[in-house]
Amino acid sequence: MKKLLLFLLIGVVLISCNTKQDSTATGASTAAADTLTYPYKATYSSDITSPSHPEIAQKVLTVWKLFADNKIDGMKAYYADTVTYDNAEGNRYHGSIDTLLSYVRNEMKGLDSLRFDISRWESVHMNDKDEDWVSIWAMERHYPKQGKPDSILMQENWKVKDGKVVYFNQYKANVLR
Repeated sequence: MKKLLLFLLIGVVLISCNTKQDSTATGASTAAADTLTYPYKATYSSDITSPSHPEIAQKVLTVWKLFADNKIDGMKAYYADTVTYDNAEGNRYHGSIDTLLSYVRNEMKGLDSLRFDISRWESVHMNDKDEDWVSIWAMERHYPKQGKPDSILMQENWKVKDGKVVYFNQYKANVLR
């Protein structure tokens, strides 16, 4: 009896491994055209392909890692010569990447260490604008040389053009204690 059960089990495994399943039977879906009517119109774009180019997300995440590791000089290769940055405090920087990285170096001087716990990221392509964007959600933990450590929740959006970061913005929220 045990041999018969073993034989049946092996047969079921072999059959299931060689059977091609319909994606609708497994719950997987293919992207369908969006035919819904929404109560709002996006001011920038709602014609998005997601996921899009994962190599773009890889570049942006590399910038984050270089920043966390205080390897600021290594970040330059990922940026266009001119970049725009809107920070969470409502300030805008538009200028050379060299000047922006100089600001970053000064900011890092006051930190003992910095760590990101990344919740998720998403790489999207704005079809109607032919633009590639990466959004990242994370917890930033910064440990100043003087003062108390702090954590903030953050979300950033990065626009990449011709393989280089040309724009990014940032949103932050304090972690409730």
